[in-house]
Amino acid sequence: MNRIPLIAGLLVAGTLLGVVLSPTVFGALTGLVQEMQTAPLPGKHPRPVPVNPGAIVATFSEQKSAGPVILTGVRESELGDALASMGLSPERERVIADEVKSHRYRLLWLTVWDWDGDVVPDRISITSGDYKRQMELPKARKTIAIPAPPSRYIEISGDSHNVGYEGWTTLALLSGERPIALSRLVSGKSVQIEIDSAD
Repeated sequence: MNRIPLIAGLLVAGTLLGVVLSPTVFGALTGLVQEMQTAPLPGKHPRPVPVNPGAIVATFSEQKSAGPVILTGVRESELGDALASMGLSPERERVIADEVKSHRYRLLWLTVWDWDGDVVPDRISITSGDYKRQMELPKARKTIAIPAPPSRYIEISGDSHNVGYEGWTTLALLSGERPIALSRLVSGKSVQIEIDSAD
């Protein structure tokens, strides 16, 4: 039974008969009418409020430029793990270890991965100053040490033999705690990434 006409009729009848309704009673009746008007009918569901897609902030999206990437410096207590992650010969490890301990060389932690997660992993080349290495780009995040670049820029390129879609390389990296998915690198092309140290 629809009670809105009944309540509205009581209000009108009270007015015609000269009955003065107290503000409390009048407010309660008015609120009840408004509540019943907004309540959905049985078997009906309220229409969902449209959401503006532009108001949703993506936490992980493809970007043309990474901007300055924040990397953390390798501590002295982490030096052994850092050197082991760099793919160096034993002799080169000893040289860099001595230079780091004498503060002539500085290492940074770089975390990279394949954001597209191809079945066949991509390969990349990383260049930082006089340091250059090739490595497989894994689906899971991989953290390696690199020398702090004198120019503030490192270069990362996709291997020209990558077999993903059209040979694209889908590179992601961490800037501080923020993941960045770079736009697909065309086969054999490279990207310059500005490095900013967190400490």
